[in-house]
Amino acid sequence: MSASSTARSSDQVGDQVGDQDYGKIGPTAHVTAYAWYQLGLPYSHLFTTREGAAMYWIFRGATEPAIRAFKLPSLLDYLEFRHRMLDTQLDAMAPDRIIELGAGLSHRGVTWALDHGVRYTEIDLPHMSAAKRGMFDTAPGRVRLALRDDALELRSTNILAPGFADELAELVAGAERPVVISEGMIDYFAQSDREALLHNIASGFRKAGVLGHYLTDLQRGDRERKVGTAAKVMRQAIKLATRGQAVAKPFRNLDHVDRVFALAGFDSGVELSPKLLAQLEPRLLRLRSPTTIWLAGVDGRADQA
Repeated sequence: MSASSTARSSDQVGDQVGDQDYGKIGPTAHVTAYAWYQLGLPYSHLFTTREGAAMYWIFRGATEPAIRAFKLPSLLDYLEFRHRMLDTQLDAMAPDRIIELGAGLSHRGVTWALDHGVRYTEIDLPHMSAAKRGMFDTAPGRVRLALRDDALELRSTNILAPGFADELAELVAGAERPVVISEGMIDYFAQSDREALLHNIASGFRKAGVLGHYLTDLQRGDRERKVGTAAKVMRQAIKLATRGQAVAKPFRNLDHVDRVFALAGFDSGVELSPKLLAQLEPRLLRLRSPTTIWLAGVDGRADQA
């Protein structure tokens, strides 16, 4: 489920919460933010909304009969698996610069800026960034200070436009271990848009002359077919909960993923193993999901030699 799409308009849902209009926030941004709050993740309480709570419980209600009947992973299982896989790998990489695409209502930026001292940039659509900035108005002082000092930056840009490669190069310039991350985003893009985005990321790392990585989740058709009932239930439930905001066609298989990333300019790519990451985060052994967590790398240092 997408945190938010950064290159197209989101469905309009909900109404006003307090003085802030959250009607333009993408439905899945509301739902995932509330799921992270249910998991007790740090700073997640800053980004919960009434819309998120309502849609989360609607989604659960729509899927629970099938979950019980077919012994499927729950919505929270899916989201927790994805989130903990990404966070565990990010921790292991110890990045010194992070760019999150389609950040939505993610708490990750606040966590890394405040608890790890890493400069963090969140990129999203203008209305999404504006809504999130409004949420910070009532946040603790040190959160507002991080925004003021640019330790945490909320930025709006079109990540599919050719100029984003240059913008990314400026953002990661001088970093030793820069990471671009996205969660629940890439699967909402058509294949041509995915290719444009991946090209921009790889090109941005090369222009900056850095060894950079892109960490993301994605769906594969071959894996969905193995859990056919679960995949169908989740896709229909997502469409219901998000009022028609369906995901695009998944990657065909692992070879297709590798080929698309390679053609976009990445030097390496690997599917991350839950069993290996469970050595760092044991809870992953209790979670199930057909989601693939992919880590791709670009070494732009040779291009600058």
